[in-house]
Amino acid sequence: QNVTLTLSLGKKFEVTYVSLQFCSPRPESMAIFKSMDYGKSWVPFQFYSTQCRKMYNKPNKAVITKQNEQEAICTDSHTDMHPLSGGLIAFSTLDGRPSAHDFDNSPVLQDWVTATDIKVVFSRLHTFGDENEDDSELARDSYFYAVSDLQVGGRCKCNGHASRC
Repeated sequence: QNVTLTLSLGKKFEVTYVSLQFCSPRPESMAIFKSMDYGKSWVPFQFYSTQCRKMYNKPNKAVITKQNEQEAICTDSHTDMHPLSGGLIAFSTLDGRPSAHDFDNSPVLQDWVTATDIKVVFSRLHTFGDENEDDSELARDSYFYAVSDLQVGGRCKCNGHASRC
């Protein structure tokens, strides 16, 4: 069963990072999405999973090139069950993007980081192997996601000219 956190930013921002701190084990699979139209439509920003192909039909740690730098990738980084508490997942919108060094002259990346809303979808829990037990429904009921901190960093979408948002 998916669990969704949605954050409405209220206006367009250039998002630089999305960070989640957990007080439970980190999810086995999770996706970050962005909207540029106030939640009407959603575009994938990043996928995390120990099973990228199975969960999201994406290869693990695909190479980002100039041709695909506006596409979400999937990684198995930060999907380990440990630590059981205090684990962090941090997504940098420009990390590994070839045009990041020339961001101000890259309309593709400027579009890539633009968002009015952020959505995080937890798709799969770590279950310590309990899903194989006879009382799997009871075992599953004892697992949960617990987020202690959600941070979204960015700046106003004002082409750097406004003194405030």
